[in-house]
Amino acid sequence: MTDLHASARRAGNWDRVGADPLDRLVHLSHLMGQDTRLVQPGGGNTSMKEGDTLLVKGSGTDLRTIGREGFTRLSLSRLAALRQAESMSDAEMMRFMASCMVGEGPAPSVETPLHALLPYRVIAHTHDVATMSLTNIRDAESERLVGELFEGRIVYVPYVRPGFPLARAVGRMVGQADGRTGGRIPTGAIGLTLAHHGLVVWGEDAEECHARLVEVTCHIDDYLATSRRGRLVMGPTRRLAPRAEERGRLAELVLPVVRGVLGTPERVILHYDDADDVLATLGDERIPELVRRGMATPEHLLRAGRLPVWLDLDLKAPDDQIAERVRSQLTAARTEYEEYHGRHAGAGERPLDDWAKVILAPGLGVITAFTDKRNAVTANLCYRATFESIVNAEAVDRFEFIPEKDVFEFEHWPLERRKVEEQVARERATKLLPRHVVVIIGGGSGIGAAAARRFAEEGAHVVVADLDGAMSQGVATEVAATFPGRAVAAATDVRDDTSLDALFRQTVLEFGGLDCLFYTAGLPPRFAPITEIRREDLQRQLEVHYLGAVAAIGRAAAVMQRQGLGGSIVASVSKAALVPGRDAVAYGGSKAALLQALRVAAVELGADGIRVNAINADQIETPLFLQFVRERAASRGVTAEEQLEVYRSRNLMGATLIPPEAVADLAVLLASDKFRFTTGDILTVDGGLPEAFPR
Repeated sequence: MTDLHASARRAGNWDRVGADPLDRLVHLSHLMGQDTRLVQPGGGNTSMKEGDTLLVKGSGTDLRTIGREGFTRLSLSRLAALRQAESMSDAEMMRFMASCMVGEGPAPSVETPLHALLPYRVIAHTHDVATMSLTNIRDAESERLVGELFEGRIVYVPYVRPGFPLARAVGRMVGQADGRTGGRIPTGAIGLTLAHHGLVVWGEDAEECHARLVEVTCHIDDYLATSRRGRLVMGPTRRLAPRAEERGRLAELVLPVVRGVLGTPERVILHYDDADDVLATLGDERIPELVRRGMATPEHLLRAGRLPVWLDLDLKAPDDQIAERVRSQLTAARTEYEEYHGRHAGAGERPLDDWAKVILAPGLGVITAFTDKRNAVTANLCYRATFESIVNAEAVDRFEFIPEKDVFEFEHWPLERRKVEEQVARERATKLLPRHVVVIIGGGSGIGAAAARRFAEEGAHVVVADLDGAMSQGVATEVAATFPGRAVAAATDVRDDTSLDALFRQTVLEFGGLDCLFYTAGLPPRFAPITEIRREDLQRQLEVHYLGAVAAIGRAAAVMQRQGLGGSIVASVSKAALVPGRDAVAYGGSKAALLQALRVAAVELGADGIRVNAINADQIETPLFLQFVRERAASRGVTAEEQLEVYRSRNLMGATLIPPEAVADLAVLLASDKFRFTTGDILTVDGGLPEAFPR
């Protein structure tokens, strides 16, 4: 295809890379990783042999970003024992490879034996769209086409499960190193097509390996383009998508329902893709039947699941009917999955919890579900590659994947499932809010900024909302630098319903739903005696501290109700909500109104499992409080330092300024299961002011 050809033409730049062979292997890896039609994030492999050392991409690394330290070093002389092994369990293989490691480094990947047994210096393994298109058809036809296109330079390998079985099969094709048994790989061969599992090419150096990779994939792409030309492979368009604005509204309805159904027992994060090419493919006549045939490679089973769930929705129906239709179809899909599981599972083996990772909704787009945003995006890229492979395969023959029993074996591969189970156990043991979605209003500074960091540290994905968009973006960027993909910013004016609507729509379209709202937006107090206060002063405080808060709480609760997973709403009130202060009728009244609204919300939302609590924070070191101190000091004719000393002397613990992290810690706890039976409450962070004790 043109995109791949263009990428190949501009991607070399080998003259800018030093002569060091490992640096050049890193460059080859980056060239491959940057093109999602060659490898999807986390997939693919590269290796190099130097003397008795095999350097191969380590487990858990990514070709897009791998550095020199990302390659595992193993002894080739020790690995040679693989040639004599007739069988090896996954556990035995991993222990054996660990014993072959030289020095420190990442754990070996399951593809290491394949790279060890191929006697070529530099090797690249891709799950590229071109090769997957050519090998996801009938086996005999695929082998014939590979033979015709490459005349022996590329050797066809029938499907064998990746790991040791594939390495053993390829090792037999290579033959014995001492020449006693010959192999099936001719002298002039430059690579292998692995049925349903991508392409392997080799070369004497990284640059030659890259050139051969480009040559092979472009040649296949040219053949596929010729085969598609002038043909309506997928049939006529069956369904047109609504306009973008209506599509967004419908997605805002559907995504929380999907997240709610899939979010038991472990929550998921969603990614939503309604790009034009995706919508066009979903509207094609033949696509509903074709997607039922499987994925494009076993690698995608780990990242995108066994099969997509197809949602057949009447998008013109009333909203409640659409939501119910989504629930019923997902439930039916789960039943079908359990039946499939029952056909192949051993006694006592439970169906997987993460059984659905791709949901196809014609007219709306592709929804992918995973443990976090980055993996949900990866699932999307994998399924995009599957979409393209299906269309290409149908243009040359008939799209077919591996048999169902092999799908089950790979999907339940203990080596990979153990990683998933260990991640879940690790999250439960170390994180308070894994896979939660949190909106922080007032997140641009002070308590809100500290909360954004703390929520992310505890496993949450956060939307940092603030009136000052630059400040919210700064906080989100800082959080995302440590937790990639887990923080976005929103410029939000709580006084404007349209702005609030946009915030919650952005949250749902970005992450799929909502688990917690932390409302900490605030205005500096307007100090004036009740005889002098103006209506506009009252209105200004009410707009932010009460009216905006109630509007945000209502919108958050509606999303949570649609999900059906419960949730938590926490708002930062103030001592002024409990204790009357001179000249503070505007500020104190608005905060007291907020506290009452929170109690009402707790009464109304408890049946939905939505908890509503308040934090009474005072003397917190934030820009807003320091401004308050300066204004209060000026009104009393004292310095700011003298005013702070007054505050310090009046609290039981002698605290002057309390760090905002103390409030953030409490907000996280209130949102977590640690407080799962607490609602309608107010907790205080002020160093101990007896007059502010809740009563």
